[in-house]
Amino acid sequence: ATEKDPTFGLGWQRLAELEFSFGRSKDALAYLQKGFQISSRNPQAYSLQGFLFAAEGKISQARESFERALQLDGALGDAWLGRGLCRIRQGDSEGGREDLQMAAALEPQRSIFRSYLGKAFVNAGSFPKATHELKLATGLDPKDPTPWLYSAILNRRENNINQAVRDLEKSQELNNNRGVFRSELLLDQDRAVRSANLAAIYQDAGMYDVALREASRALNSDYANYSAHLFLANSYGALSDPHQATLRYETPAVSEYLLANLLAPAGAGILSQTVSQMEYGRLFEKDRLGLFSATEYRSTGNWVEYASQYGQSDKFSYAVDVTHRSDNGQRPNADFETTALDLKLKGQITRQDTALFELIYAETESGDQTPNYFNSGTPLRLKENQKPIALVGYHHEWAPGSHTLLLAGRLDDTALLINPQQQVSFFASDAGGNINLTAPPPGSTTIPPAIASFNNEGQLEIFTTELQQIWEGHSHTVVAGGRFQTGHFDNSSSLSASTSSELGTEAGAFTLPPFGIHVPVTSPALAQDFNTDFERVSLYAYDTWQILEPLRITAGLSYDHLTYPANDRSPPFSAAEESSEKVSPKAGIVWDITKRTTFRGSFSRSLGGVSFDQSFRLEPTQVGGFNQAYRSLMPEAIVGPQSSPVFETYALGLDHKFKSGTYVGIEAELLRSQVNRDIGIFDRSGLGGATLPASLRQNLNFEERSGLLTINQLLGDIVSAGIRYRVSEADLSWRIPEVPRSVNNAAAGSDFSSTLHQFNPYILLNHSSGFFLEGDSIWTAQANREAAAGLAGADFWQHNIYAGYRFWRHRAEVSVGLLNLTDKDYNLFPLNLYGELPRHRTFIARLQLSF
Repeated sequence: ATEKDPTFGLGWQRLAELEFSFGRSKDALAYLQKGFQISSRNPQAYSLQGFLFAAEGKISQARESFERALQLDGALGDAWLGRGLCRIRQGDSEGGREDLQMAAALEPQRSIFRSYLGKAFVNAGSFPKATHELKLATGLDPKDPTPWLYSAILNRRENNINQAVRDLEKSQELNNNRGVFRSELLLDQDRAVRSANLAAIYQDAGMYDVALREASRALNSDYANYSAHLFLANSYGALSDPHQATLRYETPAVSEYLLANLLAPAGAGILSQTVSQMEYGRLFEKDRLGLFSATEYRSTGNWVEYASQYGQSDKFSYAVDVTHRSDNGQRPNADFETTALDLKLKGQITRQDTALFELIYAETESGDQTPNYFNSGTPLRLKENQKPIALVGYHHEWAPGSHTLLLAGRLDDTALLINPQQQVSFFASDAGGNINLTAPPPGSTTIPPAIASFNNEGQLEIFTTELQQIWEGHSHTVVAGGRFQTGHFDNSSSLSASTSSELGTEAGAFTLPPFGIHVPVTSPALAQDFNTDFERVSLYAYDTWQILEPLRITAGLSYDHLTYPANDRSPPFSAAEESSEKVSPKAGIVWDITKRTTFRGSFSRSLGGVSFDQSFRLEPTQVGGFNQAYRSLMPEAIVGPQSSPVFETYALGLDHKFKSGTYVGIEAELLRSQVNRDIGIFDRSGLGGATLPASLRQNLNFEERSGLLTINQLLGDIVSAGIRYRVSEADLSWRIPEVPRSVNNAAAGSDFSSTLHQFNPYILLNHSSGFFLEGDSIWTAQANREAAAGLAGADFWQHNIYAGYRFWRHRAEVSVGLLNLTDKDYNLFPLNLYGELPRHRTFIARLQLSF
């Protein structure tokens, strides 16, 4: 029309409307201005201008446009709707609702007006009125997904969790009906928002595995959906070890949280760590300050306290998070205390540019946190400080679906380790460098290590920079980027005489068996002070191709080059440096066989890092709906910290939702990890009988095969129940190639193998009054083989019960519980991954407040 008649103002204004439906606000405004130059009295055009300004966060200008439209046509429902939303955003909730009521009164047959009015009543706490409007909306247009979305939010606030699940699933099912108004990309964004919200509601129903799968589905629909990244971060955070002894899920938790904060619009409330319950824009959010706190107490004397004070406006948001955990531990010298402060600031620079600034301060002091089969740990003490970690992020949105992300920062960590019973290994070599072991002590087949007193202060400083580009199109989503990290590790350590009398310590010296070497205390056995460099270069690209509507496949490739300390973990240390290089392929598939059945598959290889450097990354953590980013896979309790691990993962999953409210999921995973590292030793050379610090090469291989079955059921309106069964078989082998097995089999290597079964049934009652009651049990059975065969297997049940109350609008929640009702202790070999269970009957109380 505009080509045939460039002076046709209505044509330009209609063209602007269509551009807006694709999310292209800049082009829409340009066409709209052309239309105004020709025809300046079209009220619908001014209404459109108002929505365009609102999308850019220019609320005052948007309101002026809506008021201009109302001056031209006081019966225009869109203008009343727009002005009402602006008034709500500016803090005038009552006036905004009045405008929405006027829109619904002027055009009573439009379902969308009833939906927005219902949502406004939800925010005001007028639940009966909200229910009335949303029922009218579903009756006026049964195929509109919007009232079902808001009905789900309403039911969640009223503690009708099961009905909230059903409503949101209905909204998800109807999502594509908006296709006449929105582009495919924006429909994917809508679909992702519904999935992210649905994941949160599944979690309320106790369906944690279903929730995690739904959050992954959200990312498949729209990789730039910040709510899905945030939910994944929280999910992986819940799987992480709070004592930082097992580090498997630290990387995806930190990485997903960084992505969520970078992708979120300024003022979206994301910095307060709450999943957004809105649509893709902040239509009903107003500028405000907020406070969230949660406190947990256990009868063992443990406390966990978390508080967040946050604020948000149109173009700025901030949050200050404080966490304190005090844990007495369940073994001798297993206490743990940490305090962390996290400050985040985010601002809107231009319509398309946002900036993020974050400071993290943390201080931790603890004893031996490694899980121990014999229920007793070493007397080591650790004090760690991060003062501070500083991050700066930048996000530019070129167009809907096109995003550039930049992350830069300084990572800082200082750790002081004191271990009075540090094991020190000994080998002897001849003049040719061949390993020769002297005869073991009488009655023994191995040579015992010496025990020395060990002090170490280690500091790392790493600077990180990563640039990433996201392109989302109709059939392809491409994520490509590069990361560069550089820094150094400083170590100052000493080994000296142990105070353990059983080592034959003499005054002024200590003995290193089996050679009888006497080292004066005045000159420590070993004093080291050195600096080693660290550098990482990573390049990656992932392409997810939607071949058909229900079928997406992912192909990816990454390149990593890593330079790092050869040995700064196993004393005596080494000042040498080592390099690793790897090209890693990735492949994934997500196939919605039916609307209720999804098949997922994944394969990935990757190269890990040295410390928490690998967690501060933007590279995708998931392929085909499965995690591919690990801090480590091998159990640190057995092999200690690892540098530059190589990961290889295979995974398959099949999920089905029955119309009866039954959810079934089956998963199988094969995880492999390989580490080749130097370990510190004392080498008694054949030249003059000198004993010198040296190193030997150690090769470690780990493999875990696991299967998971989950069945969840919604029962009526208030009850949900389910079972979770996981079996894992883990194998760990280590070898020192320089030590022939014929000389000393035990010193040359060893193999461990173990199978762990865990069966977890639960039942949860969520009453609309706010009262909830939950009972769950966990059966654990473990069988150990190979070198671990001498450890007795485990076979035991533990039972837990919880009760609590959620107050109006979830402003507060209080609960109490009793863990390990039968007071059952246990011994589990830490080769298999498991969450630490209480060893004694434990009372727990929680209080959560949100304002």
